Amino acid sequence: MGPSRTLSWTIGAGLVAFVALGASGQGQVASEEEALEVAESRSQTMKAMGKSMRTLKGFAGGRGTAEDASAAAAVIADAAPTLPSLFPAGSGMAALPDSESKDVIWEEWNDFVAATERLGEKAAALKAAIAGGDSGAIGAAFGDLGKNGCGGCHSKFREKRDS
Repeated sequence: MGPSRTLSWTIGAGLVAFVALGASGQGQVASEEEALEVAESRSQTMKAMGKSMRTLKGFAGGRGTAEDASAAAAVIADAAPTLPSLFPAGSGMAALPDSESKDVIWEEWNDFVAATERLGEKAAALKAAIAGGDSGAIGAAFGDLGKNGCGGCHSKFREKRDS
C-alpha cells in the first residue's frame, strides 16, 4: 500500500472517529472502547507520518527520489488538519495505558490546534522546496518541519513512554 493510500485509509478512520465524537470542539469519548478506537486511528496516522519523515530524511541526505519525497511531504500536510479530531478529551495518558498524549493537549487546546496547523504549513513548505529542487532549501525546510512542525507538538504535548 503506497503512502497516499495508507493516508487515505488512516484519515478515513480518523474522520469516522471525528464524526462519532461530534464535529465541534474537542469532543469527548463516551467509552473506553471508543477511546481505544480513536487511539488506534491516532497511532496509525502518527506511524504514517513517521514513515514519511524517514523517507524525507533519506531524501535530504541524498537518497530516494523527489517524487517519493514529495508524496511523503503530502502525507504529513494532508494528515495535519485531521489531527485535532484524533485527540478527543478522554483519550490521553490517564485513560489509555499506551497513550503518549499529555493532558496539556486539552488544557491548551487552541495551542495544540495551532501546532497542528503549523505542522501542515511546514510540510507544505517542504513539498514546495522539493518541487523547486534547491538542495539547500530542501534541507532547511526539512529541518524546520522536524524542529517546529513535528517537534512543535512532540516537545510540549507528547510524553514518550518506555516500552
